[in-house]
Amino acid sequence: MKKTKKLLAVLLAIVLAFAIPVSAFAADGEKTASKAQKALLNLSQKAIDCAVGTLASFYPTPKAWKNPDTDTGFMKGTEEFLSAPAENAVFSLGYDARSILTDADSVIGKMYVGGSISLKKKLATAIEDDLKVRTAAVSDSSGRGISVLVSVDAYGLSLPDVREIRQSVAGLAKEKNINSITVTVLHQHSAVDTLGMNGNIFEMALVNPAKVLFGGQTNNGKNDAYMQNLKLKCKESIEAAVGSMTEGKLYYGTADQSAYLIDKRAPYVSDSSFNRFRFVPSDGSKETWLVSTEIHCVGNGAAGTVITGDYPYYAEQVIHETAGANVLFFMGAQQSTSQNRNEATVENYREDMTRLEAMKGFGESIGKSVCAITDETEVAPLLNVRYKKILLPISNPILLLAGKAGMFESLVVKNKEGVFVSTELGYIELGTDLAFAVIPGELAPELAYGGCLQGDASWSGEDWNYPSMQEMIADSGRTLRVLDLANDQVGYIIPDNNFMPMIAEESNSLELVSLGKKTASCIMGEFAALIEESR
Repeated sequence: MKKTKKLLAVLLAIVLAFAIPVSAFAADGEKTASKAQKALLNLSQKAIDCAVGTLASFYPTPKAWKNPDTDTGFMKGTEEFLSAPAENAVFSLGYDARSILTDADSVIGKMYVGGSISLKKKLATAIEDDLKVRTAAVSDSSGRGISVLVSVDAYGLSLPDVREIRQSVAGLAKEKNINSITVTVLHQHSAVDTLGMNGNIFEMALVNPAKVLFGGQTNNGKNDAYMQNLKLKCKESIEAAVGSMTEGKLYYGTADQSAYLIDKRAPYVSDSSFNRFRFVPSDGSKETWLVSTEIHCVGNGAAGTVITGDYPYYAEQVIHETAGANVLFFMGAQQSTSQNRNEATVENYREDMTRLEAMKGFGESIGKSVCAITDETEVAPLLNVRYKKILLPISNPILLLAGKAGMFESLVVKNKEGVFVSTELGYIELGTDLAFAVIPGELAPELAYGGCLQGDASWSGEDWNYPSMQEMIADSGRTLRVLDLANDQVGYIIPDNNFMPMIAEESNSLELVSLGKKTASCIMGEFAALIEESR
C-alpha cells in the first residue's frame, strides 16, 4: 500500500496539478513566451491532456451524471422586467447574520480547510475568527416579489447545495413571493471545506472509484454535519431576513480599491472601486450596507490551516464600530487578484507582521475606506432579476478526472454530446443606472468590462470577437458590475483566445481549474441571450 501511495503521489503531483494553491500565481506575469516556446508548451499540454484523459477513462462514471437536470430548486427571478419604478415604489430590506461554525472540538483536527489541495491531510489546526452567513432580502414594492442575497463565509458551494438551501425555504418562498435566492461565497481560502476538493486525496483517488462502481457513497473534503448545519443556518437566516423587512431608501457610493489590489494576469483589467449600497430604514433602525470588492480572500495563504473570515471579517468590525451598520460583503470579478498589503493599505503596518496580523490590518483599512464614502446617489426603487440554466462543457481532463473521483459535487450531466456542468447564469438591474452579471465561477474581469487581449497579444494569436458584458447592455445606459461565485463554483472563466497550457508561466495556474477553453464563449453567448430574454 505504501508503494501504491508513493506512486499515486507522484502521479497526482503531475496530472492533478490543481493541487497547487489556486491563488498562488507566477511571480512574473510580464514574461511572454516566444512562438517556439508556445508551440512546445501547446504540444506538452496535449500530451498531458492525453495522459490524464486516458486515466480518467478508467474511472467509472457516477450514475448521477446520467440524470438530466430538473427545475427543482431553480428560481427564475422576476417574471417581468420594468423599465422604471412602479407608482409609489419604495425599497424594503431585511437583514440577518448568524454563525455557521460548530464547536471548536468538532472542527479542529477533524474538518478540512478549503483553498488548496494537499497530499497531506489539510485539517484545521485553530480557529481565529467566526464564520457566518449574512442575508439581505430586498423588494421594490412593485408586487413582483422579494429577491434574497445570501453571502457565506466559505471557499465555494456547488449548485446542488444551493438548490437544497432554496428547497428548505420553498414554503416561505411561496407564501412571501420570493422570486430568487442568490447564494454567494466570499471565497475564503481559510474556511472549512464546503466544496469537497480539499479532502483526503488518496481516499478520493483510490477508494471513491470503487464506491462509484458498486453504488457506495463517495467521500471528499466536505463534512456532512457541517454542511447540514450550514444549510440550516442559511434557512434560518433567509427566514429572519424576510421577516425583518422594513421600508427605506438605498444609496450608492464608491471608494477607490486600486491600491489594495494586485492583478496577476494580463490584460490587468479590474473594477477599481469598492461599491457600497447603503440602506437607510425610514423607521430610524440600523442601516444595512452591501459592499462588493474584487480582492481575493487569501490573507492567511491558500495552504493555511487556521480558520479565518479573512479581511471582510475585520472590515465588518470597523464598520460596526464606526457606523453601527449591518454589513454584507460579496465578490466581484476577482479571478486573478490578490491582496496588496503595505504601509498604505494595512493599519499599523510593520514589516515583521505575521500573515494574520497583516490580514487584520488590511481589513481594518478597507473598513475605514468604505466608511469614508460620502459622495452618494440615491438608487431608484427598481429591482429586476433574471436567471437561466446553462450547460458548460467539461473539456479539461483534470477536472473530469477530479469529478469522477468525487472531489467536487457540481451538477454534472452526461449525454451523447459530451459531459457538461449544468449551472445558472444571472442578470440583475438595480435602480435605473446599475446592473450586475451574476456569474457561477471566477470571471476574467475583461470579459465584463472590456479590454480582452487581441491578435498576437493573446496566446492563440487570434482576436476575441465577443463584446464585453458592459457593451452588451450599453443601450440601457447602465454601469455593469459583477457578482462572482454566485450559486455555483465552476472554476476560472478565461477568454478562449487567451486560454493557454496550464504549465505556461503566464497561466498563473488559472487553466488548471477551468472547465475548458470554450467556457468563456459559452457564457458570453448565454449572457447575450439572457439580456435579450430580459427585454
